[in-house]
Amino acid sequence: MNDPFAEKIGGIPWVAIAGAALILAVVCAFLPAGEGTEGAQWFILRWARSIAFLFLGAAALARSKATFAPFDWAAPLGATGGLIYVAYMVVTLAGG
Repeated sequence: MNDPFAEKIGGIPWVAIAGAALILAVVCAFLPAGEGTEGAQWFILRWARSIAFLFLGAAALARSKATFAPFDWAAPLGATGGLIYVAYMVVTLAGG
């Protein structure tokens, strides 16, 4: 396996970006959100940020070659994380 810190973007290793995304996912899981809403809107406001950062972290980890995950998984994981975050932003801006 290659050096996981060798692959970088903007001078920052992909492994560090994956770690930061994981930290953000954990922090977002403990932030209060979604009070006064119910159903799908509550779920999106409460959990979408954490799930999005988990997907983005997984994409960065696949990109870093620190795991045996195929490099080809990075783009779909990143796109999924981005779409989940867009859904979160739409619900937030819609007054959720």
